[in-house]
Amino acid sequence: MSVRGPEWPPPGGAGFFPGGAMSAPAPATGSLPVYFATLYLALLAVPALIDLPGGAPLALVVMLVGLPIWYEAARARRTPFDAAANRAITVVLACAGFLIVWSLLSTFGAAQPLRASRYLSTLASGFAIYLLVRGTVTRSRMARYVDIVAGTLALTAIVSLLAYDIAPLHQIVFKGTDRAAGLFKNPNQFGMAISTSIPAAMALLLSGRRRRLFRLLCLFLMLLGLVASGSKTNLLLAWGAINAMLLGYAVIAHSGVKRIGMMTLYLACSAALTGLGVLALNFLNPRALGLLTQFFNSQQELDSLTTRGFLWSYSIDQFLADPFLGQGASQRIDIFYREADVSHSHNVLLDYMRTLGAPGLLPVTVMIGAVVLLCLWSMAGSLRRTGAASSARLICFGLSLSPLIYVAANMSSDSFGPSTSPYFWLFAYLSFAARRLLSSPNAGKRLMPYRHHADRRRSQPSEGP
Repeated sequence: MSVRGPEWPPPGGAGFFPGGAMSAPAPATGSLPVYFATLYLALLAVPALIDLPGGAPLALVVMLVGLPIWYEAARARRTPFDAAANRAITVVLACAGFLIVWSLLSTFGAAQPLRASRYLSTLASGFAIYLLVRGTVTRSRMARYVDIVAGTLALTAIVSLLAYDIAPLHQIVFKGTDRAAGLFKNPNQFGMAISTSIPAAMALLLSGRRRRLFRLLCLFLMLLGLVASGSKTNLLLAWGAINAMLLGYAVIAHSGVKRIGMMTLYLACSAALTGLGVLALNFLNPRALGLLTQFFNSQQELDSLTTRGFLWSYSIDQFLADPFLGQGASQRIDIFYREADVSHSHNVLLDYMRTLGAPGLLPVTVMIGAVVLLCLWSMAGSLRRTGAASSARLICFGLSLSPLIYVAANMSSDSFGPSTSPYFWLFAYLSFAARRLLSSPNAGKRLMPYRHHADRRRSQPSEGP
């Protein structure tokens, strides 16, 4: 007989906004929200598979269709977030709402008004994925959603590896370069999606034996895909994330002298894995290895770093030229690099500052800062909360690390757009929900699903709020 923690969600319904007033239960929506969530998450790995008008990914269409379905599901449940997460979500959604309005206003007089759809899609996905998580997440689905993300990225990595020898795939995946973009629009997006997902995938791998072979295979393939992408920033971030997860596992799973010994062992294993990664990088993408080597050589100046420095200076100059209105939401930079125009500032904060001025910079900084602060707090709590189950602490730690990796990647390669931002929103909201797993010693021992309140109403009379 297994012991279950406090029921999640508890009986009753809740309003739309986090921490909102109680409301009458919404009509039952069955499994439809979960089906749409599964399809949406699976399509996140293939944003460039089908060329929709305006470059919109197919996942965005599924998100727009699923939005009212997730909204109804969210109304039928209490919030799965604790008080601290509810406060952070309120700040995040308020900032996202303001940015949507300000982005629309900024299109008046902009050179390319339709470019604002990039910001609008990103910010709208922040609302949609909040409803997805609030309306469908349970402890088992939390793991299932991460498995879907890792599995689809692993399949994309397989396609990228096959493209080395299959000519029709080569043009789709490599787009005339020596760096694999998977089924994303460019290699940096592919690398960013993988590096962001690695901590969450490792957390599930280390937290239990269930699906361990599947998760190990996914992680291995994702790392190969990351190597094929040749994204230097994301390679370094993934290496840091792996070490952070191994050290976190040593702290959570061990104590006393054994903890120090296991930390040393895990770091040695990480070093060995790094050596194998260098060999794989030399085989798959020697140019990326050469650039990565130069990154640590102060005597040589990397062309990519020089270009980013120029873009950052240019963005600051454009902000100073119009610090209130900016150039308009998601406007391109009117300079050329490697015979192509540059679509963003390669830094998410500078990009919003350049395009939306000071009224855009402040809310995006607060929005990202709220997520970062709560994730850091959750990671610290998962290390300190010795009374909670080790599996729950690991999952909370890994899910909280994923958004931090995404934010760090966006400080030098801005892709906070419709193709990659859903990974940030998904892991942020899942990490917020995972804080509840730390509330009971038995909450994380078995990731068993709870029946939805909407499902229970089919078999018993409806109760008041």
